[in-house]
Amino acid sequence: MSEPVSVRSHAGLLDIVLNTPGNGNLMSAEMGQLIIDAVSNLDEQVRLIRLSGEGEDFCAGRVSPMPKPGSTPTGEALRRNVAMPALALYDALKTAPVPVLSVVHGKAYGVGCALAGVCDITLAADDASFQIPEMERDIPPALVMSALIGRVPMKTIARMVLTRDLVGAREAWQAGLASEVVPRAELRSRADRIAATILECSPVTVRAVKQFMELAPGLPVGTSSSLAGHLSGTALSAKFERPA
Repeated sequence: MSEPVSVRSHAGLLDIVLNTPGNGNLMSAEMGQLIIDAVSNLDEQVRLIRLSGEGEDFCAGRVSPMPKPGSTPTGEALRRNVAMPALALYDALKTAPVPVLSVVHGKAYGVGCALAGVCDITLAADDASFQIPEMERDIPPALVMSALIGRVPMKTIARMVLTRDLVGAREAWQAGLASEVVPRAELRSRADRIAATILECSPVTVRAVKQFMELAPGLPVGTSSSLAGHLSGTALSAKFERPA
């Protein structure tokens, strides 16, 4: 039986593939933990994480973690069993020490939309569609929103959450949810070219860039400038180190 998440590392690239195409790669708690484990235990030579989905869809949503009808869970139990697994997954990708590239085709709904948007670069096929449908079930999608804040304009998030509109790839690009849109037939080759370009750089350079992208937006101007100087100096100094 194949693993629900395929994790392969080669030449500085960590490929994570959602591998339950029969249900649209719905995210389960097990799948989320496998991704967290992979991202949290990177080899020091890894310079890029690439997240994609097998089959016709990137990720059509989440396997429902909600308690069975008739049960009376506490707020703490719901926080622990429903909210925290998803939040931990988003945080792991957002704070990964190297850039994360999502390669999106087909459906990216709910958790799938969050996974696509939380990554540093979102490459979308022209057949990709994005939706945040939780309010159709009267559920506030605060978890998905937390993943997208800082990555996607708030007006885009508000429109998708409140209207539940289905957003196509080109519109997602115009709204800041996708970084680039390519024909479906060219998705893999374009993802490979992006990966090859990033992998040309050293681990220390790539990780410095990711650290600055993560930390600088929330800092005062002077502090972000100091961080830029520190990271640049550290990365450049590695070029002058003599082999032991």
